[in-house]
Amino acid sequence: MWEIIDPKLFLKILEENNFSTITGVPCSYFKDLLIYLDNEFDQSKIKHILATREDQAVGIASGVAFTNRKAIVYLQNSGLGNIGDALTSLAQLYKLPMLLLISYRGLLPDRDFPEHSIMGEVTEDLLNALKVPYKVLEIEEWQKTMQEAIDTMEKLQLPVALLVQKGVLSQ
Repeated sequence: MWEIIDPKLFLKILEENNFSTITGVPCSYFKDLLIYLDNEFDQSKIKHILATREDQAVGIASGVAFTNRKAIVYLQNSGLGNIGDALTSLAQLYKLPMLLLISYRGLLPDRDFPEHSIMGEVTEDLLNALKVPYKVLEIEEWQKTMQEAIDTMEKLQLPVALLVQKGVLSQ
């Protein structure tokens, strides 16, 4: 067993920053967070909505943003290709802030499946092409990094991403 970011503390920071919704397509990199969210967390504070596709999750988060509330979208980096249109023609066009929590799969030495290798190599390039500011969330100084991403999201009123490597939010 190794140290991960405590799901309780992670969600507490979202609460303190007035997030109302978390939505996305599950990934094993977020397993511990999602298990805690669904089994122990008080969802009257932050509602969890499962999505069937990544672009659907961005649509849900956009609807939340249209009501002046905040949402977080979680997805695998392999799903980044599915959200391009929803990001550019909806969230960015209408300045809808949301925090994207993206599993950063396919990096060495954790190339667990061949299909993750290519996306792992181009994740940051794709975020740059989509003009999505991002930070890599690591266990060291994670609260500072997370708060900086949230502050950037609020300042720009646009989607901002946190890239999450294996072992940061789930063992």
